[in-house]
Amino acid sequence: MHPADSPLPLDVLVIDDHDVVRLGVRHVLGDLERPCTIREADNLRDALAALRARPADLVMLDLGLGDEFALASLPRLRDAAPAVRILVLSSMPEGMYAERCLRAGADGFVAKSALGAELLDAVRSVLDGQIWVSTAQRDALLRRAAGRAGAELAQREFSVRELEVLRLVAAGRSTREIAEQLNRSVKTIETHKQSLKVKLDADTPAMLVRKAIAYLGDERG
Repeated sequence: MHPADSPLPLDVLVIDDHDVVRLGVRHVLGDLERPCTIREADNLRDALAALRARPADLVMLDLGLGDEFALASLPRLRDAAPAVRILVLSSMPEGMYAERCLRAGADGFVAKSALGAELLDAVRSVLDGQIWVSTAQRDALLRRAAGRAGAELAQREFSVRELEVLRLVAAGRSTREIAEQLNRSVKTIETHKQSLKVKLDADTPAMLVRKAIAYLGDERG
């Protein structure tokens, strides 16, 4: 191939607060058929600034960035670069977060536990304009669209704010700490926690913590 016919490098912005993950993504993208120019950010502020300075072709985004919860910021990332393709790369449960991420503006969701080949398939799919989720999640979305998801799934539909609160409950934060971090009143957080108790069938605060950890994983380590 003549150099003039070579494809332009794919501009990728990797947003993750762990060096080892960003390094791993660089390694996997090295097997992509197209050369990549990879930029990195470990927080949303720097990521938004990078996108406004130079729009990327692909954003690979972790939902949990330290104390930041990126789900609510997906529309801002989309506004900063309307043509960008966004692939969420997360250790959080796909069944709980994938559909919510798609609604918020993501083009795909892939687990951090996925093999490199699956991650490459996800990247190729979203770059081709397709939506990427796992086969199991795709089946669940189809059942939901067909009205066959069941009453229990409908009961456990969480708002974005409830998911933020649930994540911080799993991380061991007190009601007052959650209120301060989310800039909400203690009463508002207590209301969210009560709603979560109902949806998760948790009778006590201790049970809510256990169920939050079971759903999201213990993020304190």
